[in-house]
Amino acid sequence: MRSRVRVLFRYVVISASVSLFAVGCASFPGKELPTYTYDNVTAPAAKLTASYDVKALVFGKENERSAERMQEEIQKVLQASPLFEKITPGTGIGEYQYSFLFKNEGNQALAAISGFISGFTFTIIPGYARDEFVLTVDVKRGNSLIKTYAYRDHMDSWIQLLLVFLAPTHWPPDTSKEVFDNMLMNFLHDFSKDLNAGVLVAAQGK
Repeated sequence: MRSRVRVLFRYVVISASVSLFAVGCASFPGKELPTYTYDNVTAPAAKLTASYDVKALVFGKENERSAERMQEEIQKVLQASPLFEKITPGTGIGEYQYSFLFKNEGNQALAAISGFISGFTFTIIPGYARDEFVLTVDVKRGNSLIKTYAYRDHMDSWIQLLLVFLAPTHWPPDTSKEVFDNMLMNFLHDFSKDLNAGVLVAAQGK
């Protein structure tokens, strides 16, 4: 009896090990938003100076580590745009203040159940999770809120044996960064469009 148990235990351990090495996790962007580049961002007559603050909520709870990663991306993407002379984290520096609020509203319970079933079947049944990303940006000038911009997109992730071949080019952290960067590019496009059309100036004068 004991020998049978040992054999069964050894089989489970070996099967699990093989599954861990062979399994692939691949993520795909939802592409709910248009894709913009810096060529689609209209430069103002005089470049702006601005500051920004960042808050991140993951499954309803504030997450400082996510906020730090978001700040790095925001600094990189905004500073490289033709809009700004200088963009600085903080408050009260420059002409505009941007308050970024990033939320991940994915279904954590559903993802956990799917992951459990997938792991129990050694990923024969694929695991699935959807991250629902929401980005809002409050634009202020002085103490006045001029406009709020809002964007929504998602990322689908799958865990399955055969996806090991897609994992290197669809790694979840890289895909989530791709989605977030495009949300930022949508904001830059819309903000520059409003700025050059005088919409923000008119809103401030109300």
